[in-house]
Amino acid sequence: MIARLVLALGAEAKIDVVPGSAEYALPFTTLEHALKVESELKMLERRKFGKKSPPIQVAIVGLGYSGVELAATISERLKNTGTVKAINFQTTICPNAPPGNREAALKVLESQNIQLFLGYSVNCIREVYASEDSGSMVADAKEAGGGDKKLVLELQAAQRGLQSQVLEADLVLWTVGSQSQILRLQPPDAPYVIPLNGRGQVETEETLQVKGHPRTFAIGDSAALRDPSGKFLPANAQVAFQQADFAGWNLWAAINDRPLLPFRFQNLGEMMTLGRNDAAITANFIEGLTLEGPIGHAARKLVYCLRMPTDEHRVKVGVSWLAKGAVDSLASLQNAVSNMIGSS
Repeated sequence: MIARLVLALGAEAKIDVVPGSAEYALPFTTLEHALKVESELKMLERRKFGKKSPPIQVAIVGLGYSGVELAATISERLKNTGTVKAINFQTTICPNAPPGNREAALKVLESQNIQLFLGYSVNCIREVYASEDSGSMVADAKEAGGGDKKLVLELQAAQRGLQSQVLEADLVLWTVGSQSQILRLQPPDAPYVIPLNGRGQVETEETLQVKGHPRTFAIGDSAALRDPSGKFLPANAQVAFQQADFAGWNLWAAINDRPLLPFRFQNLGEMMTLGRNDAAITANFIEGLTLEGPIGHAARKLVYCLRMPTDEHRVKVGVSWLAKGAVDSLASLQNAVSNMIGSS
C-alpha cells in the first residue's frame, strides 16, 4: 500500500488541433522535441548550403513565451539564410507577460525582421511539392517530378479588418496548447476517480491535497489551484518550484500528524531568453525594472544557477557555461578574422 502519493506529471503538447497540425507540425515541449527540431534545421541548412535557392522558411504558431523564445533563437541562428514567420491569435505577443518583458521581446523580434502575423489563427496545414519544371506548387510528389516539399498554412483572420493569408514554410513549429497528462491515469472503468476540471487538471485543496483524496497531492501543470482573487495560477516553472517546497513540507506534516500549510504563491517576476546572448527579466519586487539584452542574459543565468539544488550542481553548471562562452567567443573571433581576410 502506498502511504502518500504526489502527482507531478506535467503537461504534454496538444497538437491535434486543426487539419494537418499533427501530421506536419512539430511540438516543442520535451527534450525529444528539441532534438527533433535541431535535426530538421540541420537537414534544411545542409540542403540549402551552397545553392542559389530560396531562404529557409520557418513558421511558428503561437507567440506565448515558448513561441517568442523560439522565434528569436531560430531567427538569430538562420541570419540571412532564412525567414521566420510567427503567427498568433491575439494581436499582441505574450499577453500575460509583464509589460517590460513584452516590450523587450517585441523589440528583438522586430530587430530581427521576423514576420509577425498577429490576429490570425491557423485553419489547416497541408503538404505540397514544388514542380521542377514550372516552379508551381502541386499536391502530388510524382507530378512534381521530385521537387522540394513545402508546407502551406492557411490563416484565418481572428480580428476584424484583417484578410485571410496563405503562408509557405519548410518547417512548422507548434507552441499553442497543452493538456495535463493526468488523463492517462484515469481508469477506463472508473473515469471520475480523480476530480478534474475542464482543462484536465486535478482539483486540489489549498494544501495541495487532491479533493476527496487527502493522502494524494498534486503540483505543477497537474494541479488546478486559484489565487486569492479566484484566477488560476499560471502553469509555469516558478509556480511548480514553490509548490514542490510546500508539498514536501505537507508530506512530512501529514506523516507526523502536524498541521498542513496552505499554498501561497509569491510572484517573483518573469524571465525570457531572446537569443544566445539576449534575455529579458522583470523582478516583481522592483516595480518598473526590466533588465534586457546582455545584462538580462547574465541576470537570467545567475538566477538559474542559484536555483540549482546543490552547490555541486551550481559548480557544474557554472563551469559548463564558462566553457561554452569561451568556445562561442573563439568561434566569433575566427569568423571575424575570416571575414576580414576575405574582404581584403
